[in-house]
Amino acid sequence: MPQAQALKKSLRKQLAAPTTTIAICLLGVLGGIAAALVIVVFRFAIEQGAYVVGNFTHWQQPLPTFTRFALPIGAVVVIFLLFSLSRSRRVRMGIPYVVHRMKQHYGMLPWRSTVNQFFGGIIALVAGFSVGREGPAVHLGAAASTWVGYHVDTPKNAIRTLAACGIAAAIAASFNTPIAAMVLVMEVVLREYKVHIFIPVMLAAVAGSLITEQIFGPASELAMLQASEVPNIQLGWVVALGIVLGFSGVIFKRLMLDVMETVKDMGLITRLLFAGLITAFLAIIIPTSLGPGLTAIQQVLQHQNELSILFTLLFAKLIASAVALGMGIPGGLIGAVFGIGAVVAALFTSIVNSLQLDQLLQYDTFILLGMAGILAASIHAPMAALLAIVELSRSVEIIIPAMLVIVPAYLISSQLFNSKSIFISQLDLQDLPYQIPPVAIALQKTGVEHVMESDFKLLIEPTQNELLDVLENSANQTVVVMDIDDDNRASYRLVTYDIGAGDSPSLNYMPITGLKVTSTLAEVWDELSGARRGAVYIYDHGQSEPCGVVTWEVVRKALQRELS
Repeated sequence: MPQAQALKKSLRKQLAAPTTTIAICLLGVLGGIAAALVIVVFRFAIEQGAYVVGNFTHWQQPLPTFTRFALPIGAVVVIFLLFSLSRSRRVRMGIPYVVHRMKQHYGMLPWRSTVNQFFGGIIALVAGFSVGREGPAVHLGAAASTWVGYHVDTPKNAIRTLAACGIAAAIAASFNTPIAAMVLVMEVVLREYKVHIFIPVMLAAVAGSLITEQIFGPASELAMLQASEVPNIQLGWVVALGIVLGFSGVIFKRLMLDVMETVKDMGLITRLLFAGLITAFLAIIIPTSLGPGLTAIQQVLQHQNELSILFTLLFAKLIASAVALGMGIPGGLIGAVFGIGAVVAALFTSIVNSLQLDQLLQYDTFILLGMAGILAASIHAPMAALLAIVELSRSVEIIIPAMLVIVPAYLISSQLFNSKSIFISQLDLQDLPYQIPPVAIALQKTGVEHVMESDFKLLIEPTQNELLDVLENSANQTVVVMDIDDDNRASYRLVTYDIGAGDSPSLNYMPITGLKVTSTLAEVWDELSGARRGAVYIYDHGQSEPCGVVTWEVVRKALQRELS
């Protein structure tokens, strides 16, 4: 047992450092495996649920009329009962909520919201709501990985890294896109690039991709699309498509946010029933409106050059996706915009090809470009959009045209319309804080155990003469006094010489508070920044006495290093 405790402390001390260590890499792989396994179960449940409801073609053939109408309504009733049973005060899930928790709570997610996300996501996708599975995947991946870290007593700075690992592994396990998964974590969730985080995230993404390949095979989600090289003469059309996609992304975002704004004061059951009823009526009128966004691609391929059908499909997907996501159906946004982008690109290609050019635009290639462009315009993550399409298509020939479609789409959204990422806009509407001061960002990366003074002097109710002797002989050591009150409770004070007392040996006593050994320097800053002096003591779980001390001077020096 003592050896196990010593090993645990050694591991925790390594994890507290803001550097790439073997410990964080191994833990990242473990967290990635846990996240990937959860996603495997999630995917299996969706597939089996489809067969249970009789959806053997996965939305490629219309279900009976009554089934199409009843599925969304029945699903929202079950989702509401699930949310009610979990007794969650507020139902918040998906990528925006994970971004909020990463910034405010080191990526740790409440178990109730995770249970809601797991079962709610399965029900929504089985019922045919026009949402993606990447939103639930991000939430579930972060929850699974941080659960691993929490149960091995990991410092909070490492918990945050583990959350990023879980997200990368979950996305890689969902779509077999490990590179795009890594970049999405850095661009969308963390919104920063740090090597000491990037390495374990990379390993976790590899673990997620390998697991999904072993279980589901190496096939890509977009295997039906065959990308080919775009001739230079057609690159102007690529840029034109990017402009169209920029406007399309802004329109979809505005539509979805308007829905959110309209229903934000409604009760949960009212919102869910509206979403179910609108989806059900759409399903009767336009059966192809059912299903996640990626299923729209197969519909597009079946109806090439049929403009009336493609326009109808675009209308259906815009409304169905905006309603489902805006009213709180527990699904993802990226899959939905992929479907919309594919339909927009199919329409663009069909219209241009009707002009009877010397070289017709290649249908499959432009659909892939449509997905890349609208993703960049919607979530403002151009690198993630580029790599996602390259990996999903298994084609390097698409890189240059994808860049040319992403740039105008992104610029129109961000510059012409001064639009934020759709995830950030969702956070603003939900009043969820996602911005923290640069000081907190810098100090969150370091655990207190990495910098705390372990060789301090702890004296229990000493006399003044004893204190003077210790201060005289302790050189640069910190001296802490412990007092016991009448209720047998301990309190601690930092003791220093009172510099303003002149030649007389007067002492200065300053009460200090305690923080857990898993805390970060950001929490020490919160305690001490008001007075700009003093210290906090650090305590381990299950121990009554301090195991370390962190002074204001230590925090100040650490901040200088991080910001330099």
